[in-house]
Amino acid sequence: MSCFKASGFAQEARISLSLEELLLGPRLIEILQSLYAPQLNWVFLAVSFLGSDTALAGLSAVVYWCIDKRRGKFVTYVLFLGAYLNFFMKILVPWPRPPVNLRLTDKNVTSYGFPSGHTQDSTTFWTWISLDFRKRVLAILGTAIVTAVGISRIYLGVHYPAQVIGGLVVGLAVPLTGLMIVRHVLPRTRKMRVMPQVLFAVAALFPLVLAVVLGAVGDTNPGRIGGYLFGFWVGSSTEARYVRFTNEISRTRRVIRVVIGGAITGLIVLVLGEFAPGTDLVTSFTHSMVSGLVVALIAPALFSMIERNLAKKLFYG
Repeated sequence: MSCFKASGFAQEARISLSLEELLLGPRLIEILQSLYAPQLNWVFLAVSFLGSDTALAGLSAVVYWCIDKRRGKFVTYVLFLGAYLNFFMKILVPWPRPPVNLRLTDKNVTSYGFPSGHTQDSTTFWTWISLDFRKRVLAILGTAIVTAVGISRIYLGVHYPAQVIGGLVVGLAVPLTGLMIVRHVLPRTRKMRVMPQVLFAVAALFPLVLAVVLGAVGDTNPGRIGGYLFGFWVGSSTEARYVRFTNEISRTRRVIRVVIGGAITGLIVLVLGEFAPGTDLVTSFTHSMVSGLVVALIAPALFSMIERNLAKKLFYG
């Protein structure tokens, strides 16, 4: 009997050790890379890009330009406020990334790895979109993309599995908390017209100020987060007052908006990078603020001008 118990305890210890190695160690990274590297490196790099802030900010802009302005604004705010949370969590939980020799990308990145930013951001975006639009197809698509992004981050050797799971958990918590605030807190502040604007200005800039005070500006620059948030907030507020573009357009015009909006935003980013290069806090904040303004105000104003001119030509022949 005692021998049976001893063997059972030994087996349990081996299982727990195995799970610990898979979740907290490099074992799963090594397994995935042994199966698919280097032939499928480009596939996992492309999938990983779907969870980047660039790709998700672009998708948020498409929602804002072509589908629903209000929903586009909210998903942008939630996404970037969640990015602030990720920034501070990586400081509070200094869990290093896997060794450089296991990484297939981001070999020079020195920021900590918990939680996985790509996994968190993609989870936040797709959870919010699925709950906001209440479309099953979006939930299925989002689940597939989030799963693929998480696996890609492990395969590429930039995160341990537990760091990816942490990103998933935080990525779910952010939009669920955001929905509670939108549904229960914001309605109570509508009578106080200035209060929501003040609250958002504080939410956009205070974490950036706090990061500077704490001396936490390093490899991951919070200026990019605060700059885009602030620029998008100023731009969308100005647009709502003076431009007032509409989302009630044909599919053809939606495609044109995506092409024009993407082109002008990309051009501005290239010009800023060429004539005002730098990765310091002020430069990053300025570049991102301009990008936010372009997405939220300049591009919509351009859409409205082009569409009005086209309507006049069609009407008057």
